[in-house]
Amino acid sequence: MSGEMEEKQSPLDRDLDAMAGDPRLSNVVRESLERLRSGVAGQEMAEMARDLLNGSIELRSLAKSPVYGDALFEGIEKYQRWESELSPEGRQELAETVRQTYGVDLNERPEPGR
Repeated sequence: MSGEMEEKQSPLDRDLDAMAGDPRLSNVVRESLERLRSGVAGQEMAEMARDLLNGSIELRSLAKSPVYGDALFEGIEKYQRWESELSPEGRQELAETVRQTYGVDLNERPEPGR
């Protein structure tokens, strides 16, 4: 039975399971991609989400894509700027929300560049 389950998994599902290591995180990423596909973050991100969800591009090759790499890194930079501007209380609240919701401790993540 588990062999049948693996066969039905899309490449995106396999990548998410391998990278996230937790089904809750995989589900959050998939739900986020579905929201992005609607265009809430602009046309380029909607296209990227569509291509990931339909299997036209693999998650592992996304950052190397000349089409989507810049948009992806721009989104990461925006998030990092937003996070860096949080007050200590806001940062702690974010960490607690992430810990409770996704089981991830933001204080244990590696520093950028390490």
